[in-house]
Amino acid sequence: MDSWMNTPVPSNGTQGPKRRKLQPGSLDEKFKRLTIVNGKLGLHLAARSRLHDACNVRVITLGDKHPVSIAMTEAGRAYFLRKKTVQPQQLGSPRLYVWAPAILAVRKLQDIPEPDLQLLNAHVAAYDAPGSLSHLVNVCTISKAWAPETVRLEFAVAEELQLVLQAVLKALANTGGDLKAGPPPKSKHERAVAKLLLELGEGPEIAGE
Repeated sequence: MDSWMNTPVPSNGTQGPKRRKLQPGSLDEKFKRLTIVNGKLGLHLAARSRLHDACNVRVITLGDKHPVSIAMTEAGRAYFLRKKTVQPQQLGSPRLYVWAPAILAVRKLQDIPEPDLQLLNAHVAAYDAPGSLSHLVNVCTISKAWAPETVRLEFAVAEELQLVLQAVLKALANTGGDLKAGPPPKSKHERAVAKLLLELGEGPEIAGE
């Protein structure tokens, strides 16, 4: 490394980088190209994000009247009601307040194998405060699904809780849940950008993934 630092830098007689010459073309045309490139970049990043989600986030759809759906929905509502009177820093993340009632509701489902039930009971006993799970539960959400009267549950946990999550997903799948696999479908914004690019003359093999 000393030799790198001691090697003189060749000089071409100028100081600092040269300014690049402006490329010919109207400003409107440049903005159009910028819009197209940004659109393509957005589609590329959205596609990569969906692949990332498929690798890291477990998704299952469930009827909105399922006991676990009801427990998670009510917990979310209660959290945001508390948020009106308590500082968010004191409450912590909503995902932790939704995770706990989800686990408690799963324990009450019928026909859970005894080893899974013991695993869930041990998990409940081991973590008695939301903060103790902040580094273990990364995603725990519930939202409306595309199909009527169904909700979409998303989970992502640390390696330490993978067995617990597997027990949860198994119990949900055995009580009517539909476990999803592969990348999620394109969002409405992603589809809208792809449509606009097509209208600008960019083919789907260029504008898409």
